[in-house]
Amino acid sequence: MVESSINYRNKMKPNKRIKKVFEKVVENGGIGIGRAMLEEGYSPNTAKTPQKITQGKSWEILCDKYLPDDLILDTHKEAFVANRVVSARTMGTADEKTDDFIDVPDWQTRMKAVELGYKVKGRLIDKSDLTSRGEKINNVIILPEQELNKKRKEEND
Repeated sequence: MVESSINYRNKMKPNKRIKKVFEKVVENGGIGIGRAMLEEGYSPNTAKTPQKITQGKSWEILCDKYLPDDLILDTHKEAFVANRVVSARTMGTADEKTDDFIDVPDWQTRMKAVELGYKVKGRLIDKSDLTSRGEKINNVIILPEQELNKKRKEEND
């Protein structure tokens, strides 16, 4: 009988050093992974490419354990209806002024939730390089359309 990959990962133990990096990133409210790697003794060259640890099994195990999908989904659902409290001065009669606090939609949080939803579903791409497929392009010269047409004509003659 074949075990699911999640059950297999639950039995594996993450690398201790990678676990310390993960904990620093989570506990310090967004400290960069590269910085956390440096603090845990990784070389500066290795810390410049954090995907060396974030694409490994240990990182995957830690994400499954500490960032379970159901928690992420519940929090994401809450973000779709997020409100924030603002103070407001309400007017009763001409002589009455009252300070009050009211809930208003938190549009910034809501839009971030929508953006994340589209990204997860693969319907929103931050950057797309259709010409080089991610390969580095050297010596690129951008010409105005008239000059470009002139060059094309010269090449075809």
